[in-house]
Amino acid sequence: MATPGQETFDVEDRLRFDEGALAEFLVAQGLPGVAGGPLRVKKFGYGQSNPTYFLEAAGGQKYVLRKQPPGKIIKGAHAVDREYRVMKAVSEAGYDVPFAHLLCENSDVIGTSFYVMSFKKGQIPDNGLLTLPKEHRKPVMRNIVQSLAKLHSYDPRKLGLTEGDKPFGKMGGFYKRQIATMSRTSEAQVTGARGKVPPLERMPQLLKLFEDNMPEDRSCIIHGDWKPDNVILTNVAGEVPQVLAVVDWELSTIGHPMSDLANLCLPYHLQHLGQIVGYTVIDSENDDSLPCEDEVHRTYCEASGVPYPIAGWSFFVAFSSFRLAVIIQGVAMRAATGIASSAHAGDGRAQSQAANALCNAAFDIMTKAFGSVSEAPSKL
Repeated sequence: MATPGQETFDVEDRLRFDEGALAEFLVAQGLPGVAGGPLRVKKFGYGQSNPTYFLEAAGGQKYVLRKQPPGKIIKGAHAVDREYRVMKAVSEAGYDVPFAHLLCENSDVIGTSFYVMSFKKGQIPDNGLLTLPKEHRKPVMRNIVQSLAKLHSYDPRKLGLTEGDKPFGKMGGFYKRQIATMSRTSEAQVTGARGKVPPLERMPQLLKLFEDNMPEDRSCIIHGDWKPDNVILTNVAGEVPQVLAVVDWELSTIGHPMSDLANLCLPYHLQHLGQIVGYTVIDSENDDSLPCEDEVHRTYCEASGVPYPIAGWSFFVAFSSFRLAVIIQGVAMRAATGIASSAHAGDGRAQSQAANALCNAAFDIMTKAFGSVSEAPSKL
Protein backbone atom coordinates (compact mmCIF):
# COMPACT_ATOMS: atom_id res chain seq x y z
CA MET A 1 0.00 0.00 0.00
CA ALA A 2 1.08 3.59 -0.49
CA THR A 3 2.22 5.68 2.46
CA PRO A 4 2.28 9.46 2.84
CA GLY A 5 6.07 9.30 3.09
CA GLN A 6 7.75 12.70 3.29
CA GLU A 7 5.47 14.46 0.82
CA THR A 8 4.21 17.81 2.09
CA PHE A 9 1.05 19.83 1.49
CA ASP A 10 -0.29 23.30 2.12
CA VAL A 11 -1.57 23.69 5.66
CA GLU A 12 -5.36 23.63 5.81
CA ASP A 13 -7.01 26.53 7.59
CA ARG A 14 -8.07 24.60 10.69
CA LEU A 15 -4.45 23.61 11.42
CA ARG A 16 -2.81 26.93 10.62
CA PHE A 17 -0.95 28.95 13.24
CA ASP A 18 0.86 32.29 13.39
CA GLU A 19 3.94 31.55 11.30
CA GLY A 20 5.40 34.96 12.04
CA ALA A 21 5.19 34.34 15.79
CA LEU A 22 6.86 30.98 15.31
CA ALA A 23 9.70 32.49 13.28
CA GLU A 24 10.22 35.21 15.87
CA PHE A 25 10.39 32.61 18.64
CA LEU A 26 12.83 30.39 16.74
CA VAL A 27 15.10 33.35 16.00
CA ALA A 28 15.11 34.25 19.69
CA GLN A 29 16.04 30.63 20.50
CA GLY A 30 18.96 30.78 18.06
CA LEU A 31 17.80 28.01 15.75
CA PRO A 32 20.35 27.98 12.90
CA GLY A 33 19.31 29.55 9.59
CA VAL A 34 15.99 31.00 10.73
CA ALA A 35 17.08 34.63 10.99
CA GLY A 36 17.12 36.71 7.81
CA GLY A 37 13.94 35.65 6.07
CA PRO A 38 10.50 34.07 6.29
CA LEU A 39 9.84 30.46 7.22
CA ARG A 40 8.33 28.14 4.63
CA VAL A 41 5.74 25.99 6.41
CA LYS A 42 4.11 22.87 4.97
CA LYS A 43 2.33 19.93 6.57
CA PHE A 44 3.16 16.27 6.24
CA GLY A 45 0.33 13.96 5.18
CA TYR A 46 0.70 11.71 8.21
CA GLY A 47 -0.12 12.52 11.81
CA GLN A 48 -3.68 11.78 12.93
CA SER A 49 -2.78 12.70 16.50
CA ASN A 50 -0.05 15.34 16.70
CA PRO A 51 0.06 17.53 13.54
CA THR A 52 3.53 17.43 11.98
CA TYR A 53 4.95 20.24 9.86
CA PHE A 54 7.92 20.74 7.54
CA LEU A 55 9.87 23.95 8.11
CA GLU A 56 12.39 25.38 5.67
CA ALA A 57 14.42 28.32 6.92
CA ALA A 58 15.68 31.20 4.80
CA GLY A 59 19.18 29.73 5.05
CA GLY A 60 18.02 26.42 3.56
CA GLN A 61 18.02 24.47 6.80
CA LYS A 62 15.14 22.02 7.12
CA TYR A 63 13.32 21.14 10.32
CA VAL A 64 10.22 19.29 11.51
CA LEU A 65 7.74 20.72 14.01
CA ARG A 66 5.41 18.49 16.05
CA LYS A 67 2.59 20.15 17.97
CA GLN A 68 -0.50 19.30 19.92
CA PRO A 69 -3.77 19.41 17.95
CA PRO A 70 -6.20 22.29 18.40
CA GLY A 71 -9.15 21.91 20.73
CA LYS A 72 -9.57 20.36 24.16
CA ILE A 73 -6.81 17.90 25.09
CA ILE A 74 -7.54 14.77 27.13
CA LYS A 75 -5.27 14.76 30.19
CA GLY A 76 -2.02 12.94 29.41
CA ALA A 77 -2.64 12.78 25.66
CA HIS A 78 -0.59 14.50 22.93
CA ALA A 79 2.33 14.95 25.32
CA VAL A 80 4.89 16.47 22.98
CA ASP A 81 7.11 17.23 25.97
CA ARG A 82 7.49 13.48 26.54
CA GLU A 83 8.38 12.92 22.88
CA TYR A 84 11.05 15.58 23.15
CA ARG A 85 12.47 14.18 26.37
CA VAL A 86 12.84 10.59 25.24
CA MET A 87 14.27 11.57 21.85
CA LYS A 88 16.92 13.69 23.58
CA ALA A 89 17.75 10.85 25.96
CA VAL A 90 18.13 8.06 23.40
CA SER A 91 19.91 10.36 20.94
CA GLU A 92 22.56 11.12 23.54
CA ALA A 93 22.93 7.36 24.05
CA GLY A 94 23.69 6.90 20.33
CA TYR A 95 20.30 5.83 19.02
CA ASP A 96 19.07 6.79 15.53
CA VAL A 97 16.53 9.58 15.98
CA PRO A 98 16.21 13.11 14.60
CA PHE A 99 18.05 15.65 16.74
CA ALA A 100 15.56 17.41 19.04
CA HIS A 101 16.50 21.11 18.97
CA LEU A 102 14.01 22.76 21.29
CA LEU A 103 10.74 22.40 23.19
CA CYS A 104 8.18 25.17 23.70
CA GLU A 105 5.47 24.64 26.30
CA ASN A 106 4.18 28.21 26.08
CA SER A 107 0.89 28.00 24.20
CA ASP A 108 0.99 31.75 23.54
CA VAL A 109 3.46 31.25 20.68
CA ILE A 110 1.39 29.15 18.24
CA GLY A 111 -1.56 28.06 20.35
CA THR A 112 -0.22 24.75 21.71
CA SER A 113 2.98 23.18 22.97
CA PHE A 114 5.41 22.04 20.27
CA TYR A 115 8.97 20.94 19.62
CA VAL A 116 11.35 21.26 16.69
CA MET A 117 13.66 18.52 15.46
CA SER A 118 15.99 18.00 12.53
CA PHE A 119 14.63 16.76 9.19
CA LYS A 120 15.98 13.39 8.05
CA LYS A 121 15.61 12.87 4.32
CA GLY A 122 14.88 9.26 3.45
CA GLN A 123 12.04 6.89 2.64
CA ILE A 124 9.17 5.75 4.86
CA PRO A 125 7.93 2.23 4.06
CA ASP A 126 4.44 0.85 4.47
CA ASN A 127 3.81 -1.48 7.40
CA GLY A 128 4.05 -4.60 5.23
CA LEU A 129 7.22 -3.39 3.43
CA LEU A 130 5.42 -3.96 0.12
CA THR A 131 6.65 -0.65 -1.31
CA LEU A 132 10.21 -1.97 -1.13
CA PRO A 133 11.82 -4.18 -3.80
CA LYS A 134 11.26 -7.84 -2.98
CA GLU A 135 14.95 -8.55 -2.42
CA HIS A 136 15.12 -5.79 0.21
CA ARG A 137 12.15 -6.80 2.37
CA LYS A 138 13.72 -9.47 4.56
CA PRO A 139 16.98 -7.59 5.25
CA VAL A 140 15.06 -4.39 5.99
CA MET A 141 12.78 -6.20 8.43
CA ARG A 142 15.84 -7.72 10.13
CA ASN A 143 17.36 -4.25 10.45
CA ILE A 144 14.12 -2.82 11.89
CA VAL A 145 13.92 -5.67 14.42
CA GLN A 146 17.59 -5.23 15.38
CA SER A 147 16.97 -1.50 15.86
CA LEU A 148 14.11 -2.38 18.20
CA ALA A 149 16.33 -4.71 20.21
CA LYS A 150 18.91 -1.92 20.51
CA LEU A 151 16.27 0.45 21.88
CA HIS A 152 15.21 -2.13 24.45
CA SER A 153 18.80 -2.51 25.63
CA TYR A 154 18.83 0.98 27.18
CA ASP A 155 18.31 1.22 30.93
CA PRO A 156 15.83 4.06 31.60
CA ARG A 157 17.52 4.78 34.92
CA LYS A 158 20.93 5.31 33.30
CA LEU A 159 19.36 7.75 30.82
CA GLY A 160 17.78 9.78 33.63
CA LEU A 161 14.23 8.96 32.63
CA THR A 162 13.14 7.86 36.10
CA GLU A 163 14.37 11.02 37.82
CA GLY A 164 12.92 14.45 38.50
CA ASP A 165 9.50 15.77 39.42
CA LYS A 166 7.96 14.20 36.29
CA PRO A 167 9.58 10.79 35.71
CA PHE A 168 9.13 9.46 32.19
CA GLY A 169 7.65 6.23 33.48
CA LYS A 170 7.77 3.59 36.19
CA MET A 171 9.83 0.43 36.38
CA GLY A 172 7.53 -2.59 36.59
CA GLY A 173 3.78 -3.07 36.42
CA PHE A 174 3.43 -1.95 32.80
CA TYR A 175 0.49 -4.10 31.76
CA LYS A 176 -1.43 -3.47 34.99
CA ARG A 177 -1.12 0.27 34.37
CA GLN A 178 -1.99 -0.17 30.71
CA ILE A 179 -5.24 -1.94 31.57
CA ALA A 180 -6.28 1.01 33.74
CA THR A 181 -5.06 3.60 31.24
CA MET A 182 -6.67 2.04 28.18
CA SER A 183 -9.97 1.61 30.01
CA ARG A 184 -9.93 5.21 31.24
CA THR A 185 -8.87 6.58 27.86
CA SER A 186 -11.58 4.67 26.00
CA GLU A 187 -14.26 5.89 28.38
CA ALA A 188 -13.01 9.49 28.05
CA GLN A 189 -13.09 9.21 24.28
CA VAL A 190 -16.66 7.98 24.28
CA THR A 191 -17.64 10.86 26.55
CA GLY A 192 -15.66 13.35 24.46
CA ALA A 193 -17.42 12.23 21.29
CA ARG A 194 -20.76 13.31 22.77
CA GLY A 195 -22.62 10.20 21.63
CA LYS A 196 -21.02 10.01 18.19
CA VAL A 197 -18.61 7.15 19.09
CA PRO A 198 -19.94 4.02 20.89
CA PRO A 199 -18.09 2.08 23.61
CA LEU A 200 -15.92 -0.93 22.76
CA GLU A 201 -18.39 -3.76 23.26
CA ARG A 202 -16.02 -6.51 24.40
CA MET A 203 -13.79 -4.34 26.57
CA PRO A 204 -15.06 -5.41 30.03
CA GLN A 205 -14.65 -9.15 29.32
CA LEU A 206 -11.34 -8.60 27.55
CA LEU A 207 -9.84 -6.63 30.42
CA LYS A 208 -10.79 -9.44 32.80
CA LEU A 209 -8.98 -11.94 30.59
CA PHE A 210 -5.90 -9.72 30.56
CA GLU A 211 -5.96 -9.34 34.33
CA ASP A 212 -6.22 -13.10 34.82
CA ASN A 213 -3.35 -13.97 32.46
CA MET A 214 -0.59 -11.46 33.14
CA PRO A 215 2.86 -12.23 31.67
CA GLU A 216 6.16 -12.07 33.51
CA ASP A 217 6.97 -8.43 34.28
CA ARG A 218 9.86 -6.70 32.46
CA SER A 219 10.87 -3.06 31.96
CA CYS A 220 12.79 -1.03 29.39
CA ILE A 221 12.32 2.01 27.16
CA ILE A 222 9.63 1.23 24.61
CA HIS A 223 8.67 3.21 21.54
CA GLY A 224 4.96 2.51 22.01
CA ASP A 225 4.01 2.47 18.32
CA TRP A 226 6.74 0.39 16.72
CA LYS A 227 5.99 -0.32 13.06
CA PRO A 228 7.79 0.27 9.76
CA ASP A 229 5.97 3.48 8.86
CA ASN A 230 7.44 5.11 11.97
CA VAL A 231 10.93 4.42 10.64
CA ILE A 232 12.82 6.54 8.12
CA LEU A 233 15.07 4.40 5.93
CA THR A 234 18.08 5.40 3.89
CA ASN A 235 17.39 5.75 0.18
CA VAL A 236 20.58 5.10 -1.77
CA ALA A 237 20.24 3.58 -5.23
CA GLY A 238 21.42 -0.04 -5.36
CA GLU A 239 21.85 -0.39 -1.58
CA VAL A 240 19.66 -2.23 0.93
CA PRO A 241 17.93 0.47 3.04
CA GLN A 242 19.00 0.85 6.65
CA VAL A 243 17.27 2.48 9.59
CA LEU A 244 18.15 6.18 9.43
CA ALA A 245 15.85 7.50 12.16
CA VAL A 246 12.93 6.37 14.30
CA VAL A 247 10.09 8.91 14.62
CA ASP A 248 6.70 9.42 16.31
CA TRP A 249 7.57 8.88 19.97
CA GLU A 250 4.22 10.13 21.29
CA LEU A 251 3.35 6.81 22.96
CA SER A 252 6.82 6.02 24.28
CA THR A 253 7.24 5.15 27.94
CA ILE A 254 8.94 2.66 30.24
CA GLY A 255 7.24 -0.65 29.61
CA HIS A 256 7.35 -4.27 28.57
CA PRO A 257 9.53 -4.91 25.49
CA MET A 258 7.09 -7.43 24.02
CA SER A 259 4.52 -4.67 23.57
CA ASP A 260 6.70 -3.16 20.83
CA LEU A 261 7.43 -6.50 19.18
CA ALA A 262 3.75 -7.47 19.23
CA ASN A 263 2.83 -4.17 17.59
CA LEU A 264 5.32 -4.89 14.82
CA CYS A 265 3.82 -8.34 14.32
CA LEU A 266 0.16 -7.29 14.20
CA PRO A 267 0.04 -7.48 10.36
CA TYR A 268 0.52 -11.24 10.67
CA HIS A 269 -2.71 -11.47 12.67
CA LEU A 270 -5.17 -8.78 11.59
CA GLN A 271 -5.67 -9.75 7.93
CA HIS A 272 -8.18 -7.49 6.12
CA LEU A 273 -8.95 -5.63 9.34
CA GLY A 274 -5.38 -4.40 9.40
CA GLN A 275 -5.78 -2.80 5.99
CA ILE A 276 -8.65 -0.67 7.28
CA VAL A 277 -6.41 0.89 9.94
CA GLY A 278 -3.26 1.23 7.85
CA TYR A 279 -1.64 -2.17 8.34
CA THR A 280 -0.77 -4.18 5.26
CA VAL A 281 -1.50 -7.92 5.45
CA ILE A 282 1.74 -9.89 5.69
CA ASP A 283 1.16 -13.21 3.95
CA SER A 284 4.58 -14.83 4.12
CA GLU A 285 3.15 -18.24 3.16
CA ASN A 286 2.30 -16.99 -0.33
CA ASP A 287 5.07 -14.42 -0.68
CA ASP A 288 8.53 -15.64 0.28
CA SER A 289 10.00 -12.15 -0.08
CA LEU A 290 8.46 -11.42 3.31
CA PRO A 291 9.81 -12.88 6.56
CA CYS A 292 7.40 -15.05 8.52
CA GLU A 293 6.55 -14.11 12.09
CA ASP A 294 8.81 -16.84 13.42
CA GLU A 295 11.78 -15.28 11.62
CA VAL A 296 10.97 -11.94 13.23
CA HIS A 297 10.88 -13.59 16.65
CA ARG A 298 14.18 -15.37 16.08
CA THR A 299 15.88 -12.18 14.92
CA TYR A 300 14.68 -10.27 17.96
CA CYS A 301 15.59 -13.04 20.40
CA GLU A 302 19.08 -13.34 18.92
CA ALA A 303 19.65 -9.57 19.00
CA SER A 304 18.28 -9.06 22.52
CA GLY A 305 19.16 -12.30 24.28
CA VAL A 306 15.52 -13.18 24.95
CA PRO A 307 14.76 -16.95 25.11
CA TYR A 308 13.06 -18.41 22.07
CA PRO A 309 10.17 -19.24 21.69
CA ILE A 310 8.59 -16.21 23.37
CA ALA A 311 6.42 -17.25 26.31
CA GLY A 312 2.84 -15.94 26.44
CA TRP A 313 2.91 -14.53 22.92
CA SER A 314 -0.89 -14.58 22.51
CA PHE A 315 -1.29 -12.16 25.41
CA PHE A 316 1.07 -9.64 23.83
CA VAL A 317 -0.59 -9.79 20.41
CA ALA A 318 -4.08 -9.53 21.87
CA PHE A 319 -3.17 -6.57 24.03
CA SER A 320 -1.54 -4.85 21.06
CA SER A 321 -4.75 -5.30 19.06
CA PHE A 322 -6.82 -3.89 21.93
CA ARG A 323 -4.50 -0.95 22.39
CA LEU A 324 -4.74 -0.18 18.68
CA ALA A 325 -8.52 -0.33 19.08
CA VAL A 326 -8.35 2.43 21.70
CA ILE A 327 -6.02 4.50 19.50
CA ILE A 328 -8.35 4.15 16.50
CA GLN A 329 -11.28 5.00 18.74
CA GLY A 330 -9.43 8.21 19.58
CA VAL A 331 -9.08 8.97 15.87
CA ALA A 332 -12.83 8.37 15.54
CA MET A 333 -13.54 10.74 18.41
CA ARG A 334 -11.40 13.51 16.93
CA ALA A 335 -12.95 13.00 13.50
CA ALA A 336 -16.48 13.02 14.90
CA THR A 337 -15.85 16.26 16.77
CA GLY A 338 -13.93 17.96 13.95
CA ILE A 339 -10.48 18.18 15.53
CA ALA A 340 -8.62 15.40 13.63
CA SER A 341 -5.23 16.58 12.32
CA SER A 342 -5.72 14.73 9.03
CA ALA A 343 -8.12 16.11 6.43
CA HIS A 344 -8.92 12.52 5.41
CA ALA A 345 -10.29 11.41 8.80
CA GLY A 346 -13.96 11.61 7.70
CA ASP A 347 -16.74 11.62 10.27
CA GLY A 348 -15.30 8.84 12.41
CA ARG A 349 -17.85 6.12 11.68
CA ALA A 350 -15.44 3.84 9.81
CA GLN A 351 -12.78 4.25 12.51
CA SER A 352 -15.33 3.54 15.22
CA GLN A 353 -16.35 0.30 13.52
CA ALA A 354 -12.70 -0.67 13.06
CA ALA A 355 -11.99 0.00 16.74
CA ASN A 356 -14.74 -2.37 17.82
CA ALA A 357 -13.52 -5.01 15.36
CA LEU A 358 -9.98 -4.74 16.74
CA CYS A 359 -11.28 -5.16 20.28
CA ASN A 360 -13.25 -8.23 19.17
CA ALA A 361 -10.13 -9.65 17.49
CA ALA A 362 -8.19 -9.25 20.73
CA PHE A 363 -10.96 -11.02 22.63
CA ASP A 364 -10.90 -13.92 20.16
CA ILE A 365 -7.11 -14.29 20.48
CA MET A 366 -7.31 -14.37 24.27
CA THR A 367 -10.19 -16.84 24.48
CA LYS A 368 -8.47 -19.15 22.00
CA ALA A 369 -5.26 -19.11 24.06
CA PHE A 370 -6.65 -18.96 27.61
CA GLY A 371 -10.32 -19.94 27.49
CA SER A 372 -13.38 -17.85 28.36
CA VAL A 373 -13.43 -15.34 31.19
CA SER A 374 -15.05 -17.80 33.61
CA GLU A 375 -12.55 -20.52 32.71
CA ALA A 376 -9.42 -18.33 32.76
CA PRO A 377 -7.19 -19.25 35.73
CA SER A 378 -6.20 -16.24 37.83
CA LYS A 379 -2.48 -15.53 37.79
CA LEU A 380 -2.46 -12.40 39.93
